[in-house]
Amino acid sequence: MTVSALARNAYQQSTKSTAEPRSVERQLLTRLTSALIAADKSRDTDKAGVARALGKNLEFWTVIAADVASEGNQLSAELRSQLFYLYEFTRYTTNKILGGDDSVSIHPLIEINQNIMAGLQGGPQGAAS
Repeated sequence: MTVSALARNAYQQSTKSTAEPRSVERQLLTRLTSALIAADKSRDTDKAGVARALGKNLEFWTVIAADVASEGNQLSAELRSQLFYLYEFTRYTTNKILGGDDSVSIHPLIEINQNIMAGLQGGPQGAAS
């Protein structure tokens, strides 16, 4: 299963297992993703902006990882594992980019967030933008 499919499936499952609206998370992801898209476009000219966008995105995923790792989390073990994997991928990719590896793209991080947003909305892949 691809990272994108994991992201989409993870949050589609979570919206089925909880009655709480996920609009706050979706709004936050929308802002983070917009910042990542802008950072991707200005990667060569605005290193500080790229670092800021990547840092904020990683901060979000660190909170998600801490939440799914906590004993009180009521998501299924499989879903928790998938979300934690997405955090690990995000952390690894972010560290590579911030470390100066120009061969690593920001796009997979954008795609993960977009798929999570689609899952939060309950829509198919690509429904969120």
